[in-house]
Amino acid sequence: MRVRAKVTLLLALLFTALIGTQWAIQQQLVLPRFEELERQGARTDMQRFELAIERELQGLSAGASDWGNWADTWRYMQRRNAQYEQANLNDTALRTLKVDYIALIDGNGRFVWNRALDPLSGERLAIRLEHDDHLGPAWARALAGGVTVSGLIDTNAGVLLASGAPILDGFSHGPSRGMVIVGRLFDAGEKQRIANQAQVSLKLRRWRPDPSGREPRDDTRVSTGAGTIDVEHTLRDLSGRALLVASIAVPRTVSRQGAQAVRYSTLSVSIAAAIVLAVLIYLIGRIVLGPLGTVTAHAARIAAADDLSVRLDSRRRDELGTLAASIDNMVERLAQSRRELIDRSFESGVAENASGVLHELGNAMTPLTVHADTAAKRVAAMPVDDLKRGVEELYADADSDRREDLRQYLQLVAAELALAQERAGESLLQLLKYSESIQAALAAQRQQPRAGAVMQAMTPAELVARGLERLTALQRSRLEIDLAPALAALGPMTLPCTTLAMVLQKLAQYAADAAQRAGLGRARLRLSAWRRSSEGGGTLRLLVESSAGGIAPAETTALFQKPVRVDSGGTSAAQASALGADLHWCANTLHALGGSIAAASAGPADGIRFEILLPLNEAAAPASAGGHAA
Repeated sequence: MRVRAKVTLLLALLFTALIGTQWAIQQQLVLPRFEELERQGARTDMQRFELAIERELQGLSAGASDWGNWADTWRYMQRRNAQYEQANLNDTALRTLKVDYIALIDGNGRFVWNRALDPLSGERLAIRLEHDDHLGPAWARALAGGVTVSGLIDTNAGVLLASGAPILDGFSHGPSRGMVIVGRLFDAGEKQRIANQAQVSLKLRRWRPDPSGREPRDDTRVSTGAGTIDVEHTLRDLSGRALLVASIAVPRTVSRQGAQAVRYSTLSVSIAAAIVLAVLIYLIGRIVLGPLGTVTAHAARIAAADDLSVRLDSRRRDELGTLAASIDNMVERLAQSRRELIDRSFESGVAENASGVLHELGNAMTPLTVHADTAAKRVAAMPVDDLKRGVEELYADADSDRREDLRQYLQLVAAELALAQERAGESLLQLLKYSESIQAALAAQRQQPRAGAVMQAMTPAELVARGLERLTALQRSRLEIDLAPALAALGPMTLPCTTLAMVLQKLAQYAADAAQRAGLGRARLRLSAWRRSSEGGGTLRLLVESSAGGIAPAETTALFQKPVRVDSGGTSAAQASALGADLHWCANTLHALGGSIAAASAGPADGIRFEILLPLNEAAAPASAGGHAA
């Protein structure tokens, strides 16, 4: 074989190997950088969605705090005044706050008032937190600790974006009298609104465990598909339970452009190599091999170090110069694309932060404006003109009696002026407090809630004794208490003791009031209980029998209906009794606990029997030998 053929073949093999090496470097180092940029961009999109949810929770937290730190709400939780309920606890309150759900909860975790509206139809919904209106551990700790808490809650109507704030006296002072919870259903409309804020195309579905039943280790998972980068993020409640899975599919535009640039680069190198191969028959020395090594080293340095600032800046006018210029042009375009991506991400983050801050300030400006207007009106109402007119008349010609009247008049005006000044000063102090709250809102940080559980382990006998201790001495003197042996035989159980004790107190109070109305010296009150075990946990049955307070059988249902204000002459026996003992509250409370109450009576001349059924949790402390109701 001729030397020309050998040189041509050798150079062809050499350039083939060179082109293959460059292609491999681009495939193994350059293209993965494009893919990593896409994955980072996908994570950024999901982070924007997470930040959008955080902003929504912050907005709900501001609304809950406004209601919670309101003196009228604080007083309502103590007195249950009807004026506050009529004026504020209505559908208008939900629409004004732009929420779907509001609840007022007392310090024991009982729902004093709650309401929900369908976000589409505006009709009322029956929403139950955690499906049974029992607060989760994190929310219960926040309620007991009197701190603000925000997060996701599972309900019978879907997942709820919710925030709870302690009920304080209007000056951020305690002790807390419960919690205000406000929330919006995370339905399709809410999802789309948050996705629009985050500028992402989002899909949302309920979380379902995989066949193994194990949850993924990472809440955010990124996978690479043929045409998209798929990001999934698990949304959890404050207890760490997975509720929803948000997914974003980001088109692989950067990778396609990078692959196209790599193809163009490879094609350019191939064309240049073919031209150089024809010339290398004559030019083998330093004209070809030196510059080619420089170009190869430059490409490898860019791929290995990810340094897009270096350039070849070749001044050659041959094919190698064209190759060098193409590589510099490709790197320049890649660097420009990276700069534009970083700039857009920064601008988007600034805009989102500014939007959140403006939202918080807007919430604080509303009460500030109200107090400013109040202060202006109080200053305008100061009797300055009356004072000026009285002084002018005092110094005018007048007899001594008139002067004495004017002096007294000026004293009254001065006192009124001082009172007006004091009230205006109070309004100005409120302005100062709300201005300070604006600064506090910018630096607020959520606190970690701390508290224990609401359930307690107690025997039914101890529970009955606890309820009877709540009676007054006069009421206790009207009752002859009889505890059945079956009641004392039952062992400890995990029960909502405070609530059940109040129910037993009201039933005993009913018997004492009935004995007074009937003119009896004392009424016999017999209490008995037994426990029925089952696979699901079992049931506790309490019987409260009174020798007084009997009613017509047809009126037993009316005992648990909501009391109505009527004249004493038109009040039935059932209504009069229920008004005194609030049996309506007992029925609602037991129903909220998953239990029930029923009454039975043969007539007004006989006694009455109340039967309470309450489901038990098998995880409670084991009971002793069960008893039977007498």
